[in-house]
Amino acid sequence: MIRLGVSVEGATEREFVTRVLAPFLSQHGIFASPIDMRGKVSLDRIGNELKRLIPAFDYVTTFYDYYGFHKRPEGGVEAVEHSIKELLEPGQQHLLLPYVQLYEFEALVLAAPDHAENTLGVNGLAEQLRQIVTTAGGAENVNDGYETCPSRRIKGLAAAYDKKLHGPVILEQSLDAVRNQCPRFNAWVSSLVELA
Repeated sequence: MIRLGVSVEGATEREFVTRVLAPFLSQHGIFASPIDMRGKVSLDRIGNELKRLIPAFDYVTTFYDYYGFHKRPEGGVEAVEHSIKELLEPGQQHLLLPYVQLYEFEALVLAAPDHAENTLGVNGLAEQLRQIVTTAGGAENVNDGYETCPSRRIKGLAAAYDKKLHGPVILEQSLDAVRNQCPRFNAWVSSLVELA
């Protein structure tokens, strides 16, 4: 069994790892444990966290939102992931699979519109979410503006949406569908499976 530490941004991502990702990875011989950064993710904080995690696990990965990443480097999400990897010594970098979600966790919820509608009980929600995704050119392209980020779009359509509760529940039912709709996310999950 491979021990994988998953440094997560907050409670939503922690619940996702616990309820969805860890059970999926366990089928491949990987034991995933979430470690919660409790928000305000920055390169400085990540560097300190990685120094603690690398010796404790066979591999470490990250799951942070690009939206709200404090003092993120120029160059987009790939530059952030590269900067995270550079926090480690060259001899340790092969132990880290950095992943930053475009633009936030709720992009994955947008990719599961039918499950979102069923979970939240809002008639017509699925079609509205599909329209948002189509307009943006994909769930991972829904932008990180304050009013237009994925979580606020969902909350605007379904006032009862609670990201810590509903997000992981929706994804429990739809991981394969979400992987098909979110190529960056799928590449990350595939890279984790390949650790086995």
